[in-house]
Amino acid sequence: MNRPAPRKGADRLRQEVGSGTRAPFYLLHGEEEYEREETAAWLVEQLAPAAAREFNLAVFHADSFPLERFLDFYFAYPLLAGHRLALIRGCEQLNAEFCKKLEAVVDQPAETTVLIALGAKVDMRRRFFQQLGKKGRTAEFRPPFDNQVPQWITRHAQRRGLKLDPDAVECLRQSAGPGLRELAGEMEKLALYAGEGVRITTALVKHVVGGHAQGDIFALTHAIGQRQAGKAAVLLRSLFAQGEEPGRTVWMIQRHFQLLLKAQDLLRRRASREELAAGLGVAPFFLDRYLEQARHCRSAHLWEGLSALLWADDQLKSRAHRQEEALLELLLWRLCGPARAG
Repeated sequence: MNRPAPRKGADRLRQEVGSGTRAPFYLLHGEEEYEREETAAWLVEQLAPAAAREFNLAVFHADSFPLERFLDFYFAYPLLAGHRLALIRGCEQLNAEFCKKLEAVVDQPAETTVLIALGAKVDMRRRFFQQLGKKGRTAEFRPPFDNQVPQWITRHAQRRGLKLDPDAVECLRQSAGPGLRELAGEMEKLALYAGEGVRITTALVKHVVGGHAQGDIFALTHAIGQRQAGKAAVLLRSLFAQGEEPGRTVWMIQRHFQLLLKAQDLLRRRASREELAAGLGVAPFFLDRYLEQARHCRSAHLWEGLSALLWADDQLKSRAHRQEEALLELLLWRLCGPARAG
């Protein structure tokens, strides 16, 4: 089953609020933090009363939730405005007792107060959260699949007023990594550098965002595929000199190996160029380099490499910063060592 696009509910919510429709409740939840926080900030800006905002807007934190103070605020009349706005942050931390007591809010909502509940892994089995969705609006924010990131970049760029060439979209994804917050930050840099109305090209993305990191990744994975440990070590140091973080470098190699395995599968099925580009989720500009490496790499070596990369990623998360260089040297040894029998 395909995962829905990460902003479907949020887009509908923005359209409704933008057209003047206001719901009594908004539940924003999910593991993707950047879009969740951005949507919450947008909602607050749209819904918080302009008059006596310090009286009509209140933010509550679920980890130290003041239930009585929240209820007093929620059911009180607004001052010099038509409504009040209450925001509960970290609502997944509300315990069962608080959720039960808050059911009175959704069962008999105040006509003059809007409630926004914001959280990560919300337990939707609890009636309080279920009723928030039934009587209000819900938007779930999931990290997008890899092939959904270009759509997100395009959508975010349009909202930001940026005009990106199709190849520039792919180059930006390759250079900035998978995190939406990092992608948004790089687009902000592009907007400031290029200025209003300037079309963003691949060359401009490479200049502003990541230098030659993607080209080095192709060279690095080729050296690994040829088991050229010395050359791979030089290329790896080049990436670090460009400012690449060890964790992101491991992710870039891991993603590259996954795409090569997928390309091999598509080639075995005699997919067309259009099917190959769509299946890999890459722009045609990058397709030939993937296909060339996919044809020359052994599948067994790619699978062994993915195992080593998963090990390295786990180790990087649990080791001190000073151990990263030694750890990555060990990773290269595992990636470029003698081929295993079988």
